[in-house]
Amino acid sequence: MHSIAIIGAGMMGNVHARAYKGMKKPVALWIVEYIEERARIFSERFGATITTLEEALDNRDIDIVDICTPTFTHRDLATKSFEAGKHVFCEKPVALNLADARVMKQTAEKFDKKFMVGHVVRFFHEYRRVKEISDKGDIGKIVMARLFRGGSFPAHGIDNWFSDIERSGGVFVDLSIHDFDFLKTLLGPVEEVEARSIAISADSSRRDFDHGMAILRFKSGAIAHVEGSWAEPPKMPVSFGTAYEFVGTGGMITNSYEREVTLRLQTSSNQGPNYSQENPTFSDPYAEELEAFVRSVDENTDVPVSGEDALDSLRIALAANLSARICRPVKISEVV
Repeated sequence: MHSIAIIGAGMMGNVHARAYKGMKKPVALWIVEYIEERARIFSERFGATITTLEEALDNRDIDIVDICTPTFTHRDLATKSFEAGKHVFCEKPVALNLADARVMKQTAEKFDKKFMVGHVVRFFHEYRRVKEISDKGDIGKIVMARLFRGGSFPAHGIDNWFSDIERSGGVFVDLSIHDFDFLKTLLGPVEEVEARSIAISADSSRRDFDHGMAILRFKSGAIAHVEGSWAEPPKMPVSFGTAYEFVGTGGMITNSYEREVTLRLQTSSNQGPNYSQENPTFSDPYAEELEAFVRSVDENTDVPVSGEDALDSLRIALAANLSARICRPVKISEVV
């Protein structure tokens, strides 16, 4: 049985705890949270033992640390955990800069510990279907894509840390990185990014407000438009949503949270046009993600999303931030 210390009893800490408690194999949960009331509620809800970071790292029974804290804390927490002999799952984004991400990856390798980063979109059914359809060639070669992800500003962050781009990275690093990560698994390496952001390019006076758009050009020749938003008014009927269109040489796949039918596949061939639609059965992508991580620990296999994968996705997001700041296209090779 695994003993898992979750660091952070906020939104993602609760999501991860529910996923662990739902696993077929029993796990023992521990919670590290400096706000006593949140730690108490978390402990009662999930049967977790309250502990300190120092106690958790010294506890030989705890073999996995799950980091669900603000991005600017990730490097120190991860490196200390590796040094204490723990495997680490870390929420995305891996870090705020490439130097910190490299240190995390190198420390994991030095101590021979598993290190996975939570790019959970790879585990969402509607995105996995795109990968399956693309791999089968049902819509030919994908040459264009358009993705949206967004809603109201994430005001749940302690000390409003999301509003400080030096601590969150802004909408591209914290939010659109989901789509950047998925796109590179589908279309391969990104060559150039051109982006604009209300918070960066327009010098908005509001800290709790951002909307960004980025054009990605891939080495394959494909292009993608990625839009991320923290600009919708709060307390709307729909507070968050995603959508996509993937256009191939033989058809297209579309998906939107605004439709009852979540996925439409339209293709054409010598036999004429073909149309199909799906409403995927519900599965918990966070549970699948964490089960895959635990399985990699049990079987000593590669994790599905490595430190190197996360570093590459972060590089795209940082290129978007740089492009938004200097208002010109940025080559990925410029971000080092």
